[in-house]
Amino acid sequence: MSTSRPTNLPIDVSPHLAAREAMRGFQQRVLVTRETFGADGHTARVLINGDYYDVNIGELDRLKAGAKLTDLEIYPVAGD
Repeated sequence: MSTSRPTNLPIDVSPHLAAREAMRGFQQRVLVTRETFGADGHTARVLINGDYYDVNIGELDRLKAGAKLTDLEIYPVAGD
């Protein structure tokens, strides 16, 4: 006896797709492109939404935990 759903029944996935699209606006991806360890501490350059930011270790931890750029008051670096 098979427990799979019959393939001839239409499946409405629009609620699922709408929920995924809504979550995209809340999630920000933080990609660490470079880390530097030196006398002035641990810093990182991160890529978020197409812009690069230089952050310290505390800011990086907060970004990874979900903090928004506006909460941290950090701004994109000019050029790269």
